[in-house]
Amino acid sequence: MASVRCKLAHYLENLQDMDLKKFKMHLEDYPLQKGCTALPRGQTEKADPVDLATLMIDCNGEEKAWTMAVWIFAAINRRDLHEKAKRDEPEWENAHVSVVCREESLEEEWMGLLGYLSRISICKKKKDYCKKYRNYIRSRFQCMKDRNARLGESVNLNKRYTRLRLVKEHQSQQQREHELLAIGKTLAKVGDGPMNSVNLELLFEPEDQHSEPVHTVVFQGSAGIGKTMLARKIMLDWASEKLYQKKFDYLFYIHCREVSLGTQRSLRDLMASCFPDPNPPISKIMRKPSKILFLMDGFDELQGAFDEHSEALCTDWQKVERGDILLSSLIRKKLLPEASLLITTRPVALEKLHHLLDHPRHVEILGFSEAKKKEYFFKYFSDEQQAQEAFRLIQENEVLFTMCFIPLVCWIVCTGLKQQMDSGKSLAQTSKTTTAVYIFFLSSLLQSQAESQKHHVSANLRGLCSLAADGIWNQKILFEEADLRNHGLQKADVSAFLRVSLFQKEVDCEKFYSFIHMTFQEFFAAMYYLLEEEVQRGVTDMPQNLLELPNRDVTALLENYGKFEKGYLIFVVRFLFGLINQERTSYLEKKLSCKISQQIRLELLKWIEAKAKAKILQMQPSQLELFYCLYEMQEEDFVKRAMGHFPKIEITLSTRMDHVVSSFCIKNCQNVQSLSLRLLHNSPKEEEEEEEETAQHSDVDHFIIPEPSVASSHRLRRCCLSHRCCSHLSYVLSGNQTLVELDLSHNALEDCGARLVCMGLKNVFCSLKKLWLVNCCLTSACCVDIASVLSTNQSLTRLYLGENALGDSGVGVLCERAKHPQCKLQKLGLVKSGLTSDCCTALSSVLRTNWNLTHLYLRGNALGDMGVKLLCKGLLHPNCKLQMLELDNCSLSSHCCWDLSTLLTSNQSLRQLSLGSNDLGDLGVMLFCEVLKQKSCLLKSLQLCKMYFNYDTICALETLQEEKPELIVVFEPLQK
Repeated sequence: MASVRCKLAHYLENLQDMDLKKFKMHLEDYPLQKGCTALPRGQTEKADPVDLATLMIDCNGEEKAWTMAVWIFAAINRRDLHEKAKRDEPEWENAHVSVVCREESLEEEWMGLLGYLSRISICKKKKDYCKKYRNYIRSRFQCMKDRNARLGESVNLNKRYTRLRLVKEHQSQQQREHELLAIGKTLAKVGDGPMNSVNLELLFEPEDQHSEPVHTVVFQGSAGIGKTMLARKIMLDWASEKLYQKKFDYLFYIHCREVSLGTQRSLRDLMASCFPDPNPPISKIMRKPSKILFLMDGFDELQGAFDEHSEALCTDWQKVERGDILLSSLIRKKLLPEASLLITTRPVALEKLHHLLDHPRHVEILGFSEAKKKEYFFKYFSDEQQAQEAFRLIQENEVLFTMCFIPLVCWIVCTGLKQQMDSGKSLAQTSKTTTAVYIFFLSSLLQSQAESQKHHVSANLRGLCSLAADGIWNQKILFEEADLRNHGLQKADVSAFLRVSLFQKEVDCEKFYSFIHMTFQEFFAAMYYLLEEEVQRGVTDMPQNLLELPNRDVTALLENYGKFEKGYLIFVVRFLFGLINQERTSYLEKKLSCKISQQIRLELLKWIEAKAKAKILQMQPSQLELFYCLYEMQEEDFVKRAMGHFPKIEITLSTRMDHVVSSFCIKNCQNVQSLSLRLLHNSPKEEEEEEEETAQHSDVDHFIIPEPSVASSHRLRRCCLSHRCCSHLSYVLSGNQTLVELDLSHNALEDCGARLVCMGLKNVFCSLKKLWLVNCCLTSACCVDIASVLSTNQSLTRLYLGENALGDSGVGVLCERAKHPQCKLQKLGLVKSGLTSDCCTALSSVLRTNWNLTHLYLRGNALGDMGVKLLCKGLLHPNCKLQMLELDNCSLSSHCCWDLSTLLTSNQSLRQLSLGSNDLGDLGVMLFCEVLKQKSCLLKSLQLCKMYFNYDTICALETLQEEKPELIVVFEPLQK
């Protein structure tokens, strides 16, 4: 029997790094009133789980150490460990039950004891079988096979799995028809904050006490986004007692495609097939259907009619039915309505699924965040140096780095880079387009074939390409062996491709085959139009119906582009352009021993010309989609010829990839007469607008400036601009009444460049409303020119000058003009401008006199407590209308809290206050808590990020949130 020390260490080993840090923090601040001794940080800081368990027991004894752990598990929101540790608490030596003080008779006690033992026996049998099933599920799901794994190779799921971004929102019907067309677009709309994340443990919990319980959850996401991996991880975590311990007794994993193609059976048979032994207690399990969760993976792959009348559905769990009817009955809650469902699907099938469900909860899988991309690379590469080198390379390549938010693409890129490294070749050979990555991956897999088999590989490749094209035209992703034979593929040939992971054979459905991913089918379909026919080879040896192949006429493909249901041809055409790159053509011919035609280049050029001159630009394909095709090709001479047919360009840019693609094409466009760019971005707050990473599209700028009247917004961040371009910008500002936003941040314009820009801003025809000059190498010398704009320009309402060395003197000059009655400034950003308390008197004066100013951003300046005291004088003036004040990292201490507390109860306009990264102290924050409870305080948001709080302060903040729910308090305690 394991000792208390060992059991406690085992629990601590289940904590991830961040949870372990939180656990240590609570150990240091453990409440004295609970009768245990807190552990000093010096002892816990470097302790691993085993050492930590030893320290806890040495300081407090076994019983108190266990009590501390149980309490802290709840405090750090590890309810699974909390509940398990409570159930698993050892019997202590001093624990006893007094029989003397019981009032029941001895007979009643014995009867109660016998009943208790009987219930224990029943529960024990149930728990024993649950445990057996969990062990089986854990062994089944703890390992996974890579797509290119050799026989017997597997990867530990926990070691490879990287957390995905999940949000409780789903796409509208108007959003992207093709799932991978606009890579990164949805992800870019969602921040990294905790407000957007979804807690898997709470998936089936109601939103609030008035909401209905949730019994159906839908995970939706595009192909390769990680739906199946997440489903398998949920199964593994449940089996490992990390998830849904109190919610569900049994989880059943159902692969929709396998069930729909399998033989007829009952739900009982389906459930029984999930168990390790032939006679599981299904009837007993069915007595509590509310404790069952069916995890249906791949609804979009489910074959069968879902428009059947309700009388065709199944209501008896022992009745034998087709697989699709069984699953449809479960989904529609006709069969086992009390059970819970978790369904994964691609967006393309979401509409079909939606009308079958009643009040489902939708969760969208957005793939990897940028931080998780890096984590995936370091998990994939066992060698840390290799991981760093690979990640650095992909990070420099914006297109591929953006695409890596899709786990499948991340895996392909990592696999290709690792093979490059293992072979000793330079990573510089890796290109930057999707086509290049797929070509490299394909050739890497096939080059392991012996030289004598190259002709055989070439023949199989032709069969695969014709099969892929036939499937694309017929919207078919599952193929029978007869389909393979029709395309010249034999069973032995298929096993070879299975071995190299180009083709995946279904485990239980031996007669059905599919490409490992839809984009591979699209890639091979594009190759179908390029592979030259080998007339000399024996066509007569092929089956007669082999001649009935899809039309090789590329004109038919291009004519149907954009019209095909769900846009299945979009990637096919992109790959087509990528494959006719002459360097790639030579590479493929050498590696695959096949001849690739270049004859369609002229046809593609004519098609581009026709689409470029089309009058209705909204017709498919859009100009941006044409640019994607040209970018995929990566041949500047061809692109220049194609772009010569674009007299007018109207595109909307919303992702970094859009910027890169349009930049590549527009720089090769020499005849453009009109350029209209619409930039979509969500950045309502100044701090987001200043620090948001936007596209590096310097090549676009040359074309934006000569045609100023067609664009309302110019974002020229990080474009390597200097003061030499500012005369052009000044001309644009002077003559363009439609330009309302100009972002020149992170360009070395210097004071002379700012002076030229200001000349344009002072023009009577200038209508600019928002100007960003963040990190433009400005000094206090430019403030005279900028100040003159404030008193003359009637339209400028937002000015962001952060990360420039303006100093107190420069800001003083600005403040003098900001007090002018003509100044309409509403938002002023002076982040990290080298300010001290010396400028606060001038800022305070502005707050008293400028009724328009509503937002002031001062973070990263050493204002100190005296500076805040001076600011508060202006903020307390009745004329002050400020709504947002940002004072993060301004060298503040607890001494300023009294002034700020007075401000909070007296100022009637301030709604948002940000004080993060300051040493306000626990007493100062406790004072805020008392003040904020008062009705006279109208503040709606208080930010206290990156600050240390003790236990009492955290409790006070949590109590404040409960008592005043309309006030949002954001605090992220740091460790002491």
